[in-house]
Amino acid sequence: MSTASQQNMTAYRFRPNEDTPAVETLQIPTPSADEVLVKILAAGVCHSDLTLLNPKSQMHSALVPAGSFTMGHEAAGVIASLGSNVASTNPELPIGSYVAVYALNSCYKPSCYNCSHGMENRCGALAYGLGSDGSWAAYTAVRATCVVRVPGTPAQIASGVASTATDAILTPYHAMKTCCGVRPEHTVLCVGIGGLGLNAVAIAKRCLGARRVIACDTREVALRLAQEAGADCGATPDSLPGMLADRQLVVDFALDFVGTQATYELCFSAIRCGGTIHVAGIAAPTLSIPPLKAMTKELTFKTSYWGTKRELVEVLQAIADGQLNPKVEMRPMGEVGQVLEDMRNGKLTSRVALYPPAASSTTVSL
Repeated sequence: MSTASQQNMTAYRFRPNEDTPAVETLQIPTPSADEVLVKILAAGVCHSDLTLLNPKSQMHSALVPAGSFTMGHEAAGVIASLGSNVASTNPELPIGSYVAVYALNSCYKPSCYNCSHGMENRCGALAYGLGSDGSWAAYTAVRATCVVRVPGTPAQIASGVASTATDAILTPYHAMKTCCGVRPEHTVLCVGIGGLGLNAVAIAKRCLGARRVIACDTREVALRLAQEAGADCGATPDSLPGMLADRQLVVDFALDFVGTQATYELCFSAIRCGGTIHVAGIAAPTLSIPPLKAMTKELTFKTSYWGTKRELVEVLQAIADGQLNPKVEMRPMGEVGQVLEDMRNGKLTSRVALYPPAASSTTVSL
């Protein structure tokens, strides 16, 4: 099989108790028998990365035992080399394949209850970029079962878009389609029009055909982008109650893509009796849900985690078919610190994907 020569690359890594990615020089990995080496074309930046880098967060504390690892859990690239078993076990993945990485690294063992029941997103294995080496580098080695062919070329589906599909689109798609079951007769409220929320608006309207999609954010620019993505109307948190009353809108599903007490309570105030609040954001470590108050509306409360590999295939096909046209900004990987700071300060109006520097010598030998 083709292998990578031992060359160096720059990687941006998590270190326990540090709040910024550490810049390290590593050898380009050689894929093990069941792995492929992916040359990274784009690697997304997510709010989860901010949470991970906060030493006071539950996520940071949970991953401290993993030690240092390369960050980045949203990735798209080209297969540069194959492990010794891949050609026979995964013939659909030849060298040169344009792929997206399913970062959850699920085991897919028959003995795994979650994997064997279509819930590989809850397998429990350490995800690439969230406990094991991810994609904030020029190359990453991942198991062949954790990549999905992108239905097109980088010229047809930009690498930044393909990388974003693996989380920022997959996560709201799973929440709305699988967990909530949004259908054409429903009215959906999306609170927080950031990386996930903006894609959620498009998914609800253009993939699931929701009758009405309402966007809510503190930023006027976010509301404008939401309308471009398919929202029927938008409002700031202060003006949302009045708009719902004036237009006599009845909200079936309220999705909180922020995850604070204030945004949860906003969803609660907007949702109809018997409706569903779905929390997909993790900005706060805890939420208070007074049971008696929730009972008065007979609410359903839902959460979700990422999505399945099958759903990633569906998301990529929706992009290829033109149903979804995600907004992604590309920046050099060396600017990751500034990207994280811009995200922290609410300055980003779209998802950002990073492109890596070249390897320190020649490209991977094939």
